[in-house]
Amino acid sequence: MKVTTKRMLVLAGTAAAGTAVVYAMRKPPYSGIKLKKTLLIDRPPSDLYRFWRDFENLPRIASILESVEVLDGRRSRWTAMAPGEIPIRWDAEVTRDDENEMIGWRSLPGSILETAGYVRFEPAPGGRGTLVRVALEYNLPAGKIGAAIASLFGRRPGAHVEELLHRFKQLMETGEVSQARKTRARRTESSARTGTGDF
Repeated sequence: MKVTTKRMLVLAGTAAAGTAVVYAMRKPPYSGIKLKKTLLIDRPPSDLYRFWRDFENLPRIASILESVEVLDGRRSRWTAMAPGEIPIRWDAEVTRDDENEMIGWRSLPGSILETAGYVRFEPAPGGRGTLVRVALEYNLPAGKIGAAIASLFGRRPGAHVEELLHRFKQLMETGEVSQARKTRARRTESSARTGTGDF
């Protein structure tokens, strides 16, 4: 093999390796389930931000959450109850905090659930309230725990985000969540746990 040919092969191999490295660097950290939902709420961004920034409020609007414990200004511990009364816990940190505008978060390395998300509070045109935009993505771990989390979210994971936003809207606009919506949320959880129902 000529020296020139060898050099060309080496250069080609180097270029391919470089391309693979660039692809790996650009590959998103979460390639699993991704959800995005938006809802108009008739309250100013500051009120909505203040409620959400206290993560311990979130189980009031997210039926799949058992509790959220704030550990410090940036870290918190989240607990959900999977079918069979299996507690799923993970720690998260705030990745972005723009007062009255946006909150971003992600699970800490080593958590049982890889997840990240954000909520944005955008003034609606004409002073008609606030557009609340929620984005969430997560990867399911392998094995029984992954199966438990999958059954927790059910066959339509987006329905939980929709329910969360509607409960958030009702709570912020009226000061309470209706009994009918609470009952529907419990049915949703029950369907997820028994594997029945399309929500």
